[in-house]
Amino acid sequence: MTARGAMAGRVAALLGALLAATVARAEERALFLADGADVGLFDQYDNDGYSLSVAPGAGGSVELRVRVSDSPLASAAPFPTGSPRDPALTAAGDRDAFAAEAARGAGRQVDAVSLILVALAARVRYDPDRLRPQDPASVFASRRADCVGLAELAVDLLRRVGISARTVQGIVRTPPAEPSYDARIGGSYHRWIEVYYPDRGCVFSDPSASINGVDARYIPFRGRPLVRPRSLTLVFVDRSGELSYAPVPAGSALLRQRPAQSPTAP
Repeated sequence: MTARGAMAGRVAALLGALLAATVARAEERALFLADGADVGLFDQYDNDGYSLSVAPGAGGSVELRVRVSDSPLASAAPFPTGSPRDPALTAAGDRDAFAAEAARGAGRQVDAVSLILVALAARVRYDPDRLRPQDPASVFASRRADCVGLAELAVDLLRRVGISARTVQGIVRTPPAEPSYDARIGGSYHRWIEVYYPDRGCVFSDPSASINGVDARYIPFRGRPLVRPRSLTLVFVDRSGELSYAPVPAGSALLRQRPAQSPTAP
């Protein structure tokens, strides 16, 4: 049997097992099969609303199972946060003013995050040109960025109002028409963000697509590789379930937002 035939057999077996499972309506699951020397980039990853489990598969492959819940983000963390300003931030009065104005009136951190990410998406247009500078100052000035620049600027703006955040590297499943599509992984190498809520821990957002959650197409790396993986293939097996993220207009863009628990809810 050829290597391709063996892979197809493993995929078929995994698909049958997955389809036999019952998935809650407010939950989305996906199954991927990874091969190559760089599969060590994946490890168990859990935060509020997201879980990635990693298990050995047949023939040296690795099974990646993603589970995402759209249960409301139950954070009551206040805003302003009261946290000291991040000393690593460079002086930038324009970005200070932009972030402060975007978050004005927010009484909870969850609202401030939403307001800032909507303001960012309305200001900066996605541009797949990777030759453009992607640092926060350049992106803020040019109003164009790819996923790297959007994530870097989002983290910069959030930190300017006292919200702890970091960028995340990984893979997102995309259609072949996507400019950054790589057939070896069935998607694109991608960057998004993770925001820290004092009462809930870390929560994913994608400044180009979603607020306070992502869907099951996203697979984070366990760290930040300095170079793009050279030996990694990823096969999509199946995706099931559905998330009820609400659409949120952001200028000419449209984001999806995971619901947040009402401040009056028990």
